[in-house]
Amino acid sequence: MNFIRSSYRRRLAILMTCIALLTAPLFGEKKLKGFYGGSGGITPDVYRVVMVEFGEDGSAIVQQNWTGKDQQVWHTRWTQNGKQVKIVFDSVKDGETPKPLLFDFKNGTLTATDWDVQTLGIGGPPKLTPFGGKNPRPATAAPCQSINSRDPATNTCPTWDSRH
Repeated sequence: MNFIRSSYRRRLAILMTCIALLTAPLFGEKKLKGFYGGSGGITPDVYRVVMVEFGEDGSAIVQQNWTGKDQQVWHTRWTQNGKQVKIVFDSVKDGETPKPLLFDFKNGTLTATDWDVQTLGIGGPPKLTPFGGKNPRPATAAPCQSINSRDPATNTCPTWDSRH
């Protein structure tokens, strides 16, 4: 009788392990894609587009385009801890380095939870969603001067600023 019970328990344990292994990808940490963007603003004078390209090596480039103003580009480093993504800005020469930008990563969307108000505005960056289709992270975003906003499907960023 004890043999039947232990055999049943063993089978049940194996079944539960298999279920856990098969469902782990459904509930586990989601991987960031390479390129995210979003736009918004309460009024036209605070409307802007924010784009982020994440590199596999932890580098990222953040670009903000306000209506009627020059684009802003920052080189950053990013980390992900569960559902939190943290972007730390590289030191800014001759100016203030923005405080880190924190996002919640839920259902594939990045929602800012903490940011530098002077840099990213009172309302913070809009929700950022990944571009569709193939959107892998490039090896690095470190050499980028701005984000290739005209053709994000190329998965490359230009090493020059197209405005010049």
